[in-house]
Amino acid sequence: MVEQWRFPGCLGLVLIGLLPLGVAAETWRVGPDEALRSVAEAAALARDGDSVEIVAATYVDDVAVWPQKRLTIRGVGGRPRLVAAGRVAEGKGIWVMRGDEVVVENIAFEGARGPNRNGSGIRHEEGALTVRNCVFRDNEMGILSANKLSLSLVVEDSEFSHGVLVTPRISHLLYAGRMSRLEVRGSYFHHGRVGHLLKSRARVNLIEYNRLTDEAEGQASYEMDFPDGGQVFLIGNLVRQSVGTENRRMISFGAEGLQHDDNVLVLASNTLVDDVPDGGEFVAVWSPERVKVVAVNNLLVGGCVGSVCPDAVFRRSLPDTSGETAAVEGEGNLQVVGVNTRAELEKRGFRPVAGKPWRVRPAGPEWFRGWALVPSREYTPPVGTRTLPGTGGRITVPGAFQP
Repeated sequence: MVEQWRFPGCLGLVLIGLLPLGVAAETWRVGPDEALRSVAEAAALARDGDSVEIVAATYVDDVAVWPQKRLTIRGVGGRPRLVAAGRVAEGKGIWVMRGDEVVVENIAFEGARGPNRNGSGIRHEEGALTVRNCVFRDNEMGILSANKLSLSLVVEDSEFSHGVLVTPRISHLLYAGRMSRLEVRGSYFHHGRVGHLLKSRARVNLIEYNRLTDEAEGQASYEMDFPDGGQVFLIGNLVRQSVGTENRRMISFGAEGLQHDDNVLVLASNTLVDDVPDGGEFVAVWSPERVKVVAVNNLLVGGCVGSVCPDAVFRRSLPDTSGETAAVEGEGNLQVVGVNTRAELEKRGFRPVAGKPWRVRPAGPEWFRGWALVPSREYTPPVGTRTLPGTGGRITVPGAFQP
């Protein structure tokens, strides 16, 4: 409302706008029986600070661009499915995110195909994005982020699966560009197709308590790829390389040239399982003279041994394609190659048997640069985490799981 006030001695009018200090946030509801039938309508109407609730149903060919800040979008009454069916917003993704401080919860993104063969479930182009309890299946890219240091991405309790063959491009289940920070926890990555399960160019990466296992029919290349280096902290993950892998290396660091001043690779309490018949490599580090590697309390199952791959178990060094090695601070790591022990572990989901002693006990530093190297939680299937059972704050065996 605008009121007019006349002051004596003034030659004109002074206009004073009496406007509210803030506008209340609104919740928009989308569903087959709601006033808004499509997600695209909600994306056009929502303002900064609003919430959007999407009723569980299948939404076909319903794509959207989200420019709002402080927005929450969640599925309700179950998990809604967004099926691309040949259409993506701006030729990029089922959703294109251009806001900041946005949270996406309980949504399934399926079937994204783009004109450049990188159609994404979510294309992340601006700001901070949190994705929680979501499913990405049968997309050329599950999540694909832009190359901007202003971006950050947090993924929690989500599932990424079934990449597609997009020759000559490569389909990655999650691909983070050159952003400031990536965090992934409690999530399940499986059934890649030529591309990687997780690829990140972020400056800082915290990957903890996840399952990245390509499974029997998978054809992923690397399970995790950090081509630009950076700071990478891998804590409490189960990582398994399948028989059908496109690359015998499981985790790659710096393969496309180190782009960061600080290059650190930390592996603590992970369980790494290699199914390659003649033995694959757990970790490969490029430009090793510029990389600090810390590896403590990891359980390595299978993999190459002896003269074939003598230093791939974090004893003193990691192999590099040039024949050089990276200095490793490593303690408490154990490699298991026996068929019977491996079979026993696999039956138990790679959880050690209670009371059975290992020849290697947990050791090494509990902290590195202010980061805790002792896990406080563990992955639980199909997605999520829980507090480590019965440890009293201490771990008793190497690997991602305690007895």
